Parts: sequence; structure tokens; C-alpha cells
Amino acid sequence: FVSLSLSFLFYNLAMMASAQAQTSTWHIRVLSASTGVCYNVALHPSELTVANIRRHLAAAMPPSDQILLLGPPYKVPKDSTLQSEEILNSLRLGDMEDDPSTSEQDMLSTTESTGAKRLFLFSKQALSQQAPDPPPCVLQPMDLSVPTQAGPSPLQLGGNNSPLHQALEVYERRFMLHLDQGRVLADGADLRLTACRTCVAEQAVMARALRAAVSNLSVHFNGTQRLRSEFTSDFQTKTGTHASLLRRFEVLLTSLGSVQLHPSLVSVARASGRVMETLLDTVPVERERAWAVQCQTSHQRLMTMFSELEGAFSQLGTTASREEEAKQDLQSEDTIQALWKEVEGVGQQIRDKQAERLEKLTSDHGEVVKVIMNAISGDAAHSAFTVLEDMSKASVDLVPSMQTDDLVLRQLMEKLAEAKTKAMKRMKVRLREVSVAQSGIQRVNSSVGVLKDALSQQNENMVHLEHVAELPEAYRDFLSEIRRRRAYGGAATSSSTAMMERLASMREDEVKAREKFLRGSGRHLMPAFFEIFTPTLATPPPLFTPQLPAMVEMDTLPDVGPSDNVLGSSSAASPMQGGVSSASSLTAVSQAQPDESAVNMSAVNEATDAPTNEHLIVSADDAGHDLIVGGNAAADAERKTLAYENAVLRQAIERMGTKSPRTYIEEAKDIGDVIEGGDVQSMNNVERMRKELAMAKMELLQAREQVAKKEEEAKLSDKISHSKFGVHDVALFMPTGRGSGGKRTYLAFHTNCPHHYLSTDNISGTPDFVLGRIVYQEALVAGELGTDANPYGLHLGTKFFVNTVEVVNSP
Repeated sequence: FVSLSLSFLFYNLAMMASAQAQTSTWHIRVLSASTGVCYNVALHPSELTVANIRRHLAAAMPPSDQILLLGPPYKVPKDSTLQSEEILNSLRLGDMEDDPSTSEQDMLSTTESTGAKRLFLFSKQALSQQAPDPPPCVLQPMDLSVPTQAGPSPLQLGGNNSPLHQALEVYERRFMLHLDQGRVLADGADLRLTACRTCVAEQAVMARALRAAVSNLSVHFNGTQRLRSEFTSDFQTKTGTHASLLRRFEVLLTSLGSVQLHPSLVSVARASGRVMETLLDTVPVERERAWAVQCQTSHQRLMTMFSELEGAFSQLGTTASREEEAKQDLQSEDTIQALWKEVEGVGQQIRDKQAERLEKLTSDHGEVVKVIMNAISGDAAHSAFTVLEDMSKASVDLVPSMQTDDLVLRQLMEKLAEAKTKAMKRMKVRLREVSVAQSGIQRVNSSVGVLKDALSQQNENMVHLEHVAELPEAYRDFLSEIRRRRAYGGAATSSSTAMMERLASMREDEVKAREKFLRGSGRHLMPAFFEIFTPTLATPPPLFTPQLPAMVEMDTLPDVGPSDNVLGSSSAASPMQGGVSSASSLTAVSQAQPDESAVNMSAVNEATDAPTNEHLIVSADDAGHDLIVGGNAAADAERKTLAYENAVLRQAIERMGTKSPRTYIEEAKDIGDVIEGGDVQSMNNVERMRKELAMAKMELLQAREQVAKKEEEAKLSDKISHSKFGVHDVALFMPTGRGSGGKRTYLAFHTNCPHHYLSTDNISGTPDFVLGRIVYQEALVAGELGTDANPYGLHLGTKFFVNTVEVVNSP
């Protein structure tokens, strides 16, 4: 029902808008916030601009002093907003709601759900501190001019001055005077009631204007509160980081002095005439300390500015502090509602009574004239006096009653005028408060902008000190980067050499093949085949001599050796979480079985160093064999490519925060040295560590028992295995290079459990790693090198496993 009513209402508005468009004039009601007066502005559709509205209001208020708010939501209107048909219909709906003759609801009872909008006018001058108090409100007409003499008589007595006629005329004059007085009092009641209604309506306009001002203030206040919350969180986070870094800056410098540079870097520095032995030697200490002092000063200044900003925020007040003001505003609106009900109740009742009394006086006067005319023309003069006297006695209280009610209306007018005067004064105070709050919000927002810029500059200044804090980690990554680049340079150089040898071998084969053809069937061809069809038939193949760029970078990269724990415990972490060993599986294989690697390399060397030329390329006289290419360059390229991939893998592992493989060897070696040295304190420490280890083993045993119970409930586990591999276990497979078939091979990360390879039949592409659950495992024994029985180049007779997995994750 409500939906149908609203639809019908908007339909009527659309029809009204269409009719108004035909008249080519739009009437816009502008409501004055200070007085509640309504200004009707009529504009052609092409003239619907803010500037034109301001110009039409110039007689009431200078354009430079005007502030317009359109809403809800209340914002400063734009030309495009005023020219919207939807906005114009909403303004028309607001006019209908404010019209007492068409609105069925109580005044100020409508909500924003109706979609009605209003345009309010505020005065900048009224918002200033020096603005004068508004003049007292005086409603008109306050005094009525009640006649004391009767008007012209409707009787035509023909100049007859007989006592009878004179007596009858006295009655007519008395009733005529009462009628004239009743007319003045009745018309005055209409004027007074209209003035009362207008006064209350203007107070309602002022209340709505105050709502608009408070709503606009709330929008800015809430925006400032959001800005405060976001900025405070960001400020405290960043300044907290800065304060922590400034407090431990000297400790960071001291720790840098304990990190020794790699010997190769020390040598490079000495060759350049510099003496650098620790990370601290690479830092311009005095300059950094001076910079830290400046950063500390600016940090304190930032904290002072932030404290001042917090004080400014607190002065804006809170939502709770505005509740008291909202209650007073609501009480003012309730007062207006009560005044409106009083006007519509008492005032309307008095006006209706005055109208009834006037009607009685009019009918009585007409009856008096009729009785007198009958008495003059007939013989019933004496009976006429009786009738007239009875009528006079019956209407004697009409005029006094009207005067009494008129006095009540006058008092109501005075009450409403006083209420409006008080409302205008309160409106001035409230608008001044809103203006001051708006100014405070603008100052706070400006201060936030200044503090944001200062914080941004402080962040840039602290970058220099952050370099010092991140230097150990950066140094570790630097060494990994150098190793990887050297590995890349070696791999690129070896690969290019192998390619050149491959091309040279191919050209040699082509020369022999061409010689074989020319010495064989080609010698039977006619000259036309050599001169016309194929002029290059008897020429040798072109010599391919590409000019590859020299690896100049290799000359500038220091040799920092294999990966080791350059930063001690500062870069170390616990073994890889999830059950994966932190040591590279490639390193574990090479360390666990050095004999096997040596045998494999010796086998490769024997195969590549064989003196038989037939193994490298067929003779021109052998016509039935394929071309087979081999040599040291290819093996060297493959080996260095694997070394490069291993370096990339090491760097990835170290970036994950785990220890390098050599770290575990060094830790074990340190414990062995302590035991052999016989140091009493060290022995005590070792004994204490052993006791702690025993307790840890006991706790571990209990934990394993609990895990065993859980495994009975869930046989499948998502934990990554590394010490054993079976069906249903989850394993992490990393690339190790190329196998015999040219495919990329993957080896499981493990701890003393080597030779678990991944079956790539169900793996698409060449991912950087494969995390999968083993669904099938096949145990095999390595055969001869270079055969399908030994796809991974293992030592003859080595047992290995090929695992088929259900992929859990892969890049």
C-alpha cells in the first residue's frame, strides 16, 4: 500500500513537472535558515544555475554572503544538480510536505525516506562572532481597529423624524454597529490565524535548516574521525618502527663489527688500497651517527606535532558530547510541534466561532431591518418593539464574546512571536557553534596533511638507517648472488663452447658427406646440374663463426667459494618446518656418496677421452651409420649447468630463512672441538645440553605416542616427509638438472634417504618444484650408464625409487 501510494505520488509529481515544463518556468523555494522566510524563485529551465538563484536572492542577502545547502544529503549545490529533473521533482515533493493544506502529517514528522529535498539559505555574516542579535519578531495585525459608530443604514425612512421611526432606527443602528464590529473581529481572526500559521511554519523551516547544518557538520566530522583512525594507525606503526631502530642503532653498529668479510672481499679491498675486514668497515659510521641524531630530533618533533594534533582532535568533541545538543534540538522541535497543534486547535476553533458569530450578527441585522420595514408599513409597531428588544437581548453577548476570543488570539500571536524570537536567537548560537566546529575540522584536516608530509619525509630519512639494520641480511644475499652469477657465467661460457664444438662437428660431418656424394654418384652428373640447377653443389658448407660477447662480468666477481654460514646464528633458523630438511638434497647426495659421484665422473671422462675417432664421427667411407656427437665440452657444459641450478636452489633455500648445508657441518664440528679440547666449562655446557636433550627425547616420545593415536584416526597426513618415503606420504621434489632423455629430473628433499625420483609422466611443463602425495612407488636398480635402466646417471647397481604422485601444489 505504501509502495502504491509513493508510486502514485511520484506519478503526480511527474505530471506536474511535465505541465510546468510546458509553461517553461520552474518555481524553486529557497528557505532562509536565520528567519524561516521562504523565497520563491521562478526561472526558465535554461536559467537553472546557482549563480542565477544567488542573483534573485540578492535583494534579501548579498550573493557574497550566501551559503546554499541542498539535501538530504546536504551539500553545496552545483548547476548539474539543479538541472536534474529528479532533483527538481524532489524539491517539489518537499514543497508539498511543507504545505499545511496538502500535508496530512504533523509538521516536522516526515523522514528522509520520502525522498523530498529542500534548498536552504545561510548567511555568512550571521555565522560570525560579531553578528548582531536578530530583531524581535512582531506578528501582524497585533491591534484591530474596531468601529465605534455604525455604518450607513440600509433603511430608507424618507426624512420622517417621528418618535416611532426614531425609536426603530435606534435598534437598526445598534445591530449595524454590532455587525460592523463582528466583521472586523472575524476578519481579524482570519488574519491572526494566518500569521500564527506562518510563524510556526517559519520556525519549522529554521528547525529543518538546523538539521541540514548539523547533518553537513556530521558528514565532515565523521570523515575527520575516519581520517584520524587511519592516520593514527599508520603513524604509530611507522614511528614505532623508527623509535625501535633509533634505540638499537648503536647495538646494530656493534654487531656489524662482529661479522667478518669473506677473505676474497678483504683481498679485493686491499688491492684497491682500502682496509676492510668486517661489515662495519663498509659503513660510514660517523656520517650515519650524525644522520641518526638528526633523525632522532625529527622523530621527537613528529611526536610533539602528533600530541598537538591529538589535542586538536579531542577539542572537536565526540559523538557522545553532541548528544546533549541533539536533545536540545529535539526539544525545540517538540515545542514547535506543540505550538502548531495549539494553533490548529485553539486558533482554528476561535476563527470558526468568530465566523459563526459573524453569520449570526448578519442574519440578526437582516431580520431587524425586515421587522422595522414591516412596522413602518403596517400597524404592528408596538409588537415590533417587543421582537426587537428580544433580539437585542439575545445578541448582546456576541460582540463581547468575539472580543474575548480575539484577545486570546492576540495572546497566542504574542506567544508565537516570543517563541520565534527565542528560536532565532538560539539558531544564531547553534549556527555559530556549527561554524566554529567546521573551522576546527578544516584546521585539523590541514594539520593532518602537514603531519603526513612530515612523516613521509621522516620515512625517507630513516631509509639510510634501515640500510644499516638490513646490512647483515643483504650481505648474506650478496654472497649468494655472487655465487649464482659466477655459476651462471661458467654455465653460459661452457654452453657456448659446447655449442661451437657441436657446430664444428656437424660441419665436419657435412664436409665428409658432401665428399662422399661428389666422389660417388655425384661424379656422374652432367655440367648442367653444377652450372644451372645448383651452382653451389660442389662448394663446402659455410664456416659458422659467431662472435659471442665476452663474459667481462666474470673478471669483476670475487671468488667467495661455496656457500657457508657467513653470519652465524643471525641468519640461522630451525630446520625447515613441516618435516623438510634445511640442507639441499643435491648437497646431501654428493656428501653421502662421494665414491658414487667419483665413479660417475670417471666413467664420463673415460667415455669422453676415448681415442677412437669412430666414436665421435663416422668416416666418409662408412655409409650405413648415424652421426653421433660427443666430447668434453658437452659434459663440462652439463656439469656447470647443474652447478648453476644448484646455486639458484641454494639461494632460494637461504631466502626462505633456513640454514645453509654447511651450517650443520660447522655446528657439529664445533661440538667435537669442545669435547676434544677438554674445557671444563664447555664440558659442563655439553653435559647440560645432553640432559636437556634427554628430557626433550622423553617429551618427543610422549608426543610421538599422541601422534600415533591421531594417525590411527587419519591415515593420510599433510606433513612433508623427509626421512622416509612411502605411499600416502607427502614429498617435496626439486629439479636437479636434465636426465638421459633430456627431460628435467626431480629429486625428493630428504635427510639421508637419497635416490627418490619423481615420475614426470603426469607432470605438465617444467615447474620449479612439485609438492605431491605419493600414490605409487617403484623400486629399481641402476643399470649401465647411458641406458634406459639408468635414467639418472647413477652408479651401476645403485637402488633407486621412482615415485608417482598426486600433485598437491606446484607453481
